Amino acid sequence: MSEQASSEAVPQRHLVVRAVLRTDVGLVRSENQDFGTYTTPTEERESHPGGRLLIVADGMGGHRGGATASRLAGETVKAQYLGSDTTDIATALRQSLARANARIFTEAQSNPELRGMGTTTSVLAVRGGSGWLAHVGDSRIYLVRGDEIQQLTDDHSLVATMVREGLLTTAEAETHPRRNVLQRSMGVAEDVEIDVRGPIALREGDTFILCSDGLHGVVKEAELKEIAARTIEEAADEFLKRALERGAPDNVTVIVARVETTDEPPEAPGDRTLTDKWEETQPLEPMDLSPYDETVKETQKLRAVTPEELRDTDKIPAVTRAEAEEAQKARTLATRAPSTSRSGPLLRWALVVALAAGAAGAWFYWTHQQTLSSPSSR
Repeated sequence: MSEQASSEAVPQRHLVVRAVLRTDVGLVRSENQDFGTYTTPTEERESHPGGRLLIVADGMGGHRGGATASRLAGETVKAQYLGSDTTDIATALRQSLARANARIFTEAQSNPELRGMGTTTSVLAVRGGSGWLAHVGDSRIYLVRGDEIQQLTDDHSLVATMVREGLLTTAEAETHPRRNVLQRSMGVAEDVEIDVRGPIALREGDTFILCSDGLHGVVKEAELKEIAARTIEEAADEFLKRALERGAPDNVTVIVARVETTDEPPEAPGDRTLTDKWEETQPLEPMDLSPYDETVKETQKLRAVTPEELRDTDKIPAVTRAEAEEAQKARTLATRAPSTSRSGPLLRWALVVALAAGAAGAWFYWTHQQTLSSPSSR
């Protein structure tokens, strides 16, 4: 009896997740088109699916378009997930990204300044001892467990597909001229194919890295694994530092999250899943939606590439960022040019009059020649 009472007095340890966010504009871009966020215990209290949600998005489509797309993705996914009617996390994630895709697409269609915008979106949800992920684009989610690092997401990019098809090596893909071309992204079409994976059994000490290509494009997996062994705050700071030391040609965003244990009892979905002591975040600056400098434009047209096109990279009809920049400049000049719709009728009438005058002159000339050549004229 006493042994049973003693056993019941031993506190049970449970898994929780602690996370930090870092983001930076980098050393080349003039604005930050990345967006990162995660739920806090306060937001999770009323969440039906429950658990912690972490999101990284990397926007594209011009200054205003890229920033708008990534922020719409992050905010919509979070709101949709927290307000979901289902307790099935995989379903909640899929519905959340589908809703975000539809919202971005609708906004782009209704606002000419945002036309063509899109974003990557990588999401991790953790509840209890399991994790789920949802993903579109080429931002990444890594899991560092012990001495191993694993990329949990597949890049939806042209070169990644070519690597999977055996047409390129990983080393060749890193320097391929079309490495920035995406085949799948949020908001460029009414519907998007969403990768959903899980549940993944978690262990104490597991570390997740969610990042945009501004980080994984310049800091490779071996370094990511090494740095991830530090505290999450130190690791996040070091990730950012390494990217900046290497020129940071793109925006850099990273969330570092670690699975830890606590004596506090787990709570059912809809209750608090983490204590307030874990509520650590680095919020992004408010996004300014005022018009941006039109002298610098950047976008990237995204389309699916057929298997036949993959085998002949010279025939791939994709648009790179540089090519799209020229197209965007042309569109900007076109929208600034004065309208000629009202002068159309005047031009048409002037053309009719000119043709009539020409016909009359020709007839007069022909008649005069006939008169001169007739016998009576001699």
